[in-house]
Amino acid sequence: MIAKFLRKRPAQVLPLAAFAAVFATSAPAQPALTSVSLRLDFLPAGYHAPLFLAVQKGYYRERGIDLAISDGPEGITKGMPVIGVGGLIQRLPDAVISLKGSGIKTPKDLEGRSMTIPPASAVFKLFAAFVTATGIDMGKIKQVQTDSNAVLTGLLQGQVDFTTGWVFTDALKVESQKPIDPPMLFADYGVNVLAAGFVVQKATAATKADTIRQFLAATAKGYQDGLKDPEAAVAAMVQARPSGSSELWLKQLKLIGPFLQTERSKGHGFGWTAREDWVQTIDILKKYFGMTASIDPAGIYTNDLLPAQ
Repeated sequence: MIAKFLRKRPAQVLPLAAFAAVFATSAPAQPALTSVSLRLDFLPAGYHAPLFLAVQKGYYRERGIDLAISDGPEGITKGMPVIGVGGLIQRLPDAVISLKGSGIKTPKDLEGRSMTIPPASAVFKLFAAFVTATGIDMGKIKQVQTDSNAVLTGLLQGQVDFTTGWVFTDALKVESQKPIDPPMLFADYGVNVLAAGFVVQKATAATKADTIRQFLAATAKGYQDGLKDPEAAVAAMVQARPSGSSELWLKQLKLIGPFLQTERSKGHGFGWTAREDWVQTIDILKKYFGMTASIDPAGIYTNDLLPAQ
């Protein structure tokens, strides 16, 4: 599955976070193919489109896989022993979002302003990490409590000065209705967590390692093609999910490139994640999400099943 390592929605996850889909295998669909299911982290968005392109081009079938993609949210049950086998969104896309002309250009500009964020949400906890990293005074920011489904509405209706969300999903939704100022990315101020990636049950990783390797190789090829030809990737997803917005998906896909790797993982190829990024993710979870368990990064991710670079 694709899962969010850190979720904005009610939590399950990797031993530490949330992400997108569920990956499972079953008996061969026909002599040469193994059935594999992939559950997305949420409803299809632009960053999922290369998966559908890889299906359309037959990349999975070439590697002996009959892939079925289902929409999320992901189906990880709390306590399920899972392991990350590949990173997808590795640079945190969370950002401060404000309407054009807000005057919000630096973190200090947030003081004396109002914001809307569900207090119990993961995004609010990430904002707390951003506050600490930038040294701004949280007490000088008026917090307007709202339901998670109304966060963007509060900004659009002028009830608050800013909110936070993913730059290539939430910010685009706001921008589709009103002009916005350039989003202020948390990651630009040193606040980063591994946001989403491919997760399997540990038992699957142990018994179906070759199938996972073939899946990741086909997926890497799909993302390589999809980033080069985003129109083709979105067209493939529209064919599979005709009710979606091709215009929005295309804008989203064109923005994801800088979020697929961190400075630590650059040069290692698609899906490779750095131990240091896992350590930072765990540290933020302990400081701001109340996680008390001691977690060894080596037990929750592996790069061993990724295609050779």
